[in-house]
Amino acid sequence: MTTDPMSEVIQHLRRAMVLRDGAGLTDGQLLENYLRRRDESALAALVKRHGPMVWGVCRRVLLNYHDAEDAFQAAFLVLVRKANSIVPREMVGNWLYGVAHQTALKARATAALRKGRERQVANMPEPAATEQDFWHDLEPLLDQELSRLPEKYRVLVVLCDLQGKTRKEAARQLGVPEGTVAGRLARARTMLAKRMARHGLAVSGGTLATVLTEKVASASVPASVVSSTIKAASLFAAGQAATGAISAKVAALTEGVLKAMLLTKIKLVTALIFVLVLTCGAGMLASHAQGGKNNPAPAKGVKDESEKLKETLLELDKQMWDASTKGDTKVMKSLMAEDYLSIWAIDDRTDKTAALETAKRYRYSERTMRDIEVRRVSKEAAILTYVCSYKVSVDGEEFRALAERRISTVWGKRDGRWVVVFTQAMSGGD
Repeated sequence: MTTDPMSEVIQHLRRAMVLRDGAGLTDGQLLENYLRRRDESALAALVKRHGPMVWGVCRRVLLNYHDAEDAFQAAFLVLVRKANSIVPREMVGNWLYGVAHQTALKARATAALRKGRERQVANMPEPAATEQDFWHDLEPLLDQELSRLPEKYRVLVVLCDLQGKTRKEAARQLGVPEGTVAGRLARARTMLAKRMARHGLAVSGGTLATVLTEKVASASVPASVVSSTIKAASLFAAGQAATGAISAKVAALTEGVLKAMLLTKIKLVTALIFVLVLTCGAGMLASHAQGGKNNPAPAKGVKDESEKLKETLLELDKQMWDASTKGDTKVMKSLMAEDYLSIWAIDDRTDKTAALETAKRYRYSERTMRDIEVRRVSKEAAILTYVCSYKVSVDGEEFRALAERRISTVWGKRDGRWVVVFTQAMSGGD
C-alpha cells in the first residue's frame, strides 16, 4: 500500500504545530491525545504550555537554579505517570500547580539535608531592588498560602494570575459562567491577600493580582530546560528512566513525590476509618473482626437484613440526591449528621455548614450508578459505595458532564435513624 507524500507532509506540519503551541487544542484534548496514543507531540505541547507556571513555582520555592531545574523536570515526570488521574481533564494546569509546589518543597527539603555543600553561583539572579522589595517579601509566602486555598478559588488564581488567562477563557475551561469566575476570582484574591497580611505583608487583592500578572508576563523557561524535560518525559513514559537524560536526583525526586501522593490517598482512607470509630465506637471494629473466616455462612434471615439495609441506604441516598438536585437544603440538613465531613478531593474538606451553602448554588442531574456495595460495620454504622457520573450546573447555568467518581458514604444511626456522617469522592479510576 503506497503512502501519499502530500499526506505525510500534512501530518508532519500538524505535528509541528502541536509541538509549538498545541494547535488550538484544549488541555483536555492534548491530555486525551497523550493518554490514548502516547502522542509525544501532545506531551511536548503540555510542557511548553504550562512550563512557565511550573517554572515560576520552582523558582519561588527553590533559589538554586539547578534544584529548580530538577524540580521542574520531576513535576512533568509525575504528570507522565499520573496523567490518567487528572479529573476533569481540562484541569491540567491546576493539577500541575499542586504537583509543582509539592515537588519543589520536597526538593528544598532534600537540599537542606545535604551536608557540607557550598553555595554556588547557581543562585537565582536577583532583580533590581527598587521594584523588588515587595516581591522579595511576597515570593516565599505566595505558594505556601495559595496552596492552602480551597480548590475552587485556587484554580482561578492559577488560571488567571499565574497563567494569564482571561476570565472568559477560564470560564470556558471550567464550564462555569463568566460571572461566577469573576466573583470567585475576586474572592480568591481577597482571601490570599488576607493570608499574606497574617505575615505582616499588607496588600490588597488588586495589587496582588497586578504584581502576579507582571511577574508571569516577565517569566520564561530556559529553552534548554524545556527541551531536556520533553526528552526526559518521553523516555520516562517509555520506561527508560535509567538513561543519561534523567539524572538519579530527578528520578529519586519523582519517585518521592509519587510515594507522597500515594500516602495522601492512604490518609483519606484512614480518615474514613477514623470517622467510623468516632461515630460508632471502637468496639464495633472489634466485634466486626470476630466474624472471622471460619464463621459459617450467614443465615437467610441475616442475608435478608443486609438487603433491607442496602435498600434503606439507597433510598436515603436518593433522597439526598433529589434534595441536592432541587436545592432543598432543609431535607439535606435533616439527612446529615451535625459533625458531617466530606473530602471531595485531595485536601478539599467540607463541613455540614459549607456543604449546605454550596448546595444553594450547585444543581445536579442525570446521575447514573454502578458497582453498588453496602458493608455493615456494626448495628450502628454502614458504608455505601458506588461509582457514578452526573451533570452539574452552577448558579443555574451551563450544565456540564463530570467524569466518573467513586463515592463512599459512611452512614451512622443517630437517635434511631440513619444519617450520613462522612462522604469521600475520588475519580472513578482511583
